Amino acid sequence: MVFWILVAGLVAAVTLAITRPLMRPSTPATNAGDADIAVYKDQLKEIAADEARGTLGVAEAESARAEIGRRILRAAEGSSRPEPSSRAAGQNRFIKTVSIATSIALPLASLALYLVYGAPGLPGQPLSDRLAAATDSNKPNDLIAKVEERLREHPEDGTGWDVIAPVYYATGQYAGAATAYQNAIRLIGETPRRLQGFANARIHIENGIVPEDARKALERVLQIEPNATEPRIWLALAKEQDGRLQEAAADYRKLIDEAPEHAPWRKALEDRLANLGKDSGGAPAPGPAAAATAASAPADNPNAAAIMSMNPEEREAFITRMVDNLASRLKSDGSDAEGWVKLIRAYQVLGRRDDAVKALTDARANLKGNEVGLAKVDSLARQLGLGS
Repeated sequence: MVFWILVAGLVAAVTLAITRPLMRPSTPATNAGDADIAVYKDQLKEIAADEARGTLGVAEAESARAEIGRRILRAAEGSSRPEPSSRAAGQNRFIKTVSIATSIALPLASLALYLVYGAPGLPGQPLSDRLAAATDSNKPNDLIAKVEERLREHPEDGTGWDVIAPVYYATGQYAGAATAYQNAIRLIGETPRRLQGFANARIHIENGIVPEDARKALERVLQIEPNATEPRIWLALAKEQDGRLQEAAADYRKLIDEAPEHAPWRKALEDRLANLGKDSGGAPAPGPAAAATAASAPADNPNAAAIMSMNPEEREAFITRMVDNLASRLKSDGSDAEGWVKLIRAYQVLGRRDDAVKALTDARANLKGNEVGLAKVDSLARQLGLGS
């Protein structure tokens, strides 16, 4: 109710300000003839004064008075003509009509515009609620949704994928980040940042295991920037996870030697080097090749000895993780005959016969044309009794 009272008062004030000049009665203009007569009379006084001082002769004074007299007569004739009263009355009537029409039309037009374009039924909202609504509209999830909608409409927008990829990564959406980085690389090309971002996202998805596609991306980063440190660290860890402990140790030592004294990652590498081959579940586990070795190699093998020193639960989880990592790598690149042999043997030792049979089938499909590799796989199948 207060709002409408304020609106009515405002409309009344605006209407008055606009129509007040129109409502004033017209006043006759000042008669120009009377003003001229007053000037001429002053001139006559000056002529008389000049004549008294002797600066103006009698003849010149009389001539000047005669001329001024004629001008006074002409001015008097002009001022004596009255303006027709009908014309003034017509003007006053027109002004009054316009004033009344404006006073009525202005508020009605304003009200009509408000009803069409305004929101008279909208309830009041405190300032705090309005500020909160404005803040909510700019929340990260809303902004992400807008970019996602744009990318659904324009999936070929490589720059959009490049923009949203680090946002996905920062918010823990690693699968989305990997896909976004992959699309950006496909559409607008490789850069060390995009390749590293893709690799990091994939490693997060695999819970610290370096999968084959991440490995390839990291190797590509080193081709572009040979002195980059982060991909070298991950690739050294990948070697450790694959059981290539001597190569991993050499890479760790080289990284430590080249690291600045206060590098934040130096201590972590020193710890990994010191504990190489001794992991018991606290650090990222050695990889699939070590699992196959532990499952099939003699007990005096250093890797097997480290694994066998764990308690049964740790050992089982440890080997399972490594075997699954080997399977993931072979799924990406099935040309490694030795890898298939290790995977089939590991499945058999773990009692996962169905998985061993499936791995044998996949190995034969991937090794077509590789007679040496097929011979190794078939020989192992006969040894394990997995059929022809």
